[in-house]
Amino acid sequence: MGYELDVREGTFYLLPRSPLADDGAFIELLAEHHVFCLPGTVVEMPGRFRISLTASDDMIERALPGFKAAMDSARRA
Repeated sequence: MGYELDVREGTFYLLPRSPLADDGAFIELLAEHHVFCLPGTVVEMPGRFRISLTASDDMIERALPGFKAAMDSARRA
């Protein structure tokens, strides 16, 4: 899908780089597709967003089309 991801060991979350400079704006875009994440600015990591890995596999699978749609929208912005 084009997300840039740094994999950190021993965590229950991922911190991809936001495709938009404003990570809060990208979080809003994800929410429009029913994908809810935390903006990186909240955890002092601006330009990234936090995805919880405590969701079930089914929840993650259902979110994948939303991640793709949000990325596609961000590329058009």
